Amino acid sequence: MDIEKATCQTRSASSLRSSTTSPLANSDGGSIKSEQQRDTSENGDIFNEKGVQVQGLSSGPVVLPIEILHDDSEFVEGGWEGWLVVAGCFLIGAPTVGDLLWGVFQAYHSAHLLRGTPDATISLIGASQNAMMAAAAFVSGKLGDRYGYKCFIVAGCLIVFASQLSAAWCKQFWSIFITQGVLQGLGCGLTLPMVFALPSQWFKRRRGLATGIVIAGAALGGAISSLIVQAMLLRMSLHMTLFIYSFIQGGTLFLGCLLIKTRSPPSHESRTEHKKIQWVDSAYFRDPVFWSCWFALALFILGYQIPFVFISVYIGETIPSTSPQLASLPISVMNFSSAVGRTTVGLVADQIGFVNAFILTATISAFSQAILWNLTTHTYAGAIVFSVIFGLTGPCYVSLTTPIAASLYGTQSLATLTGLLNISGLPGALSGPPIGGYILKASGRNWHLLACYSGVVQFAGVICVLYARFKREPRILARL
Repeated sequence: MDIEKATCQTRSASSLRSSTTSPLANSDGGSIKSEQQRDTSENGDIFNEKGVQVQGLSSGPVVLPIEILHDDSEFVEGGWEGWLVVAGCFLIGAPTVGDLLWGVFQAYHSAHLLRGTPDATISLIGASQNAMMAAAAFVSGKLGDRYGYKCFIVAGCLIVFASQLSAAWCKQFWSIFITQGVLQGLGCGLTLPMVFALPSQWFKRRRGLATGIVIAGAALGGAISSLIVQAMLLRMSLHMTLFIYSFIQGGTLFLGCLLIKTRSPPSHESRTEHKKIQWVDSAYFRDPVFWSCWFALALFILGYQIPFVFISVYIGETIPSTSPQLASLPISVMNFSSAVGRTTVGLVADQIGFVNAFILTATISAFSQAILWNLTTHTYAGAIVFSVIFGLTGPCYVSLTTPIAASLYGTQSLATLTGLLNISGLPGALSGPPIGGYILKASGRNWHLLACYSGVVQFAGVICVLYARFKREPRILARL
């Protein structure tokens, strides 16, 4: 339906307020009909494919929501050009997600540069990186929808490169906190919402796969980077390690920027002159399904960072005969497994639905921490098994967040909604690793208690998302 035809439809003022002001086209409580009612109602009223009434309305002009004006039936898959964009997003995501690499630096700083500093304090560096990433993603997502994605991607890449290079000259906690924590997180936050949202502009049928490939780049980048950095730290100083790695990182980012291309124009509101940016649509906050997903992600991320941050320290303490390089190897194993998991979960989600895929992977992730970490990691082989299973499932939430948002609310303003959901990770990213450090200190280095804590809070996230799952689709085996 084009805009001219849409504006010709009429309805009463009360009908307009109840069903067209909210962007939640699929939320409960509006004029949305069920699957069985979407085409016609009992009195002959006609509903479009979005479930909004378009005929049989009373007088009064109305413009349908912008999501309805974009007919997904006319969506054209991206083809080779789209896959080149996916490759560019892959290359940008690979070196920018530094939180997957922080475990190597956590172990190094604990043993050398910041020896004697409590683990909870050192982990604040990685936590600040994650928190700044989530906060910046929320702001940059909205600005990107209005002004375009590419300028923010380039700016974020420059900040990531500059912060990593500057860290080579840092010797004290405060300077490391600023460069590897705050600035690195800021650069990632400017970049990641855009590169995660771009595949959805180019693909619909393969959206889950395309997004999974891009996010797998972050996992592969973390895996390869952790191996490179650990090997370099054993052979040269921290200064030379960061100096060389920053230019490897910068070259990869530059190549990725050459390949990316946006397809959709800035959002509809950017074409209205002098209109203020609406940072948060309050309609989301009135939707219990949104809050169900938001709190599910918040709790899940609270326990997600702990294995990445502490696994090397754990192996060094519980298996003291292990060399530093082998102690850091599980981080690479998690990241390599994460690359496989983040890619394949897209294929699985395309078949069973994105919410169902999140429930499945989050449950396995919680089980692996609460049970496997406790029972099998007293040996190095057991630690590797745990790293594989957790890596395959735990990081999958990153691949699923944006497609869930796109399937619920459409691709218009997708970066904004992605940023809004990503900010749910702010509390967990900021407090998760420090809480883990305090648990270790208060319990006398009881690693079993730490593993149980991280697994239980992740399972609490699964319980939260069950409300959204069965509120939208009560059938147990239905695709959602």
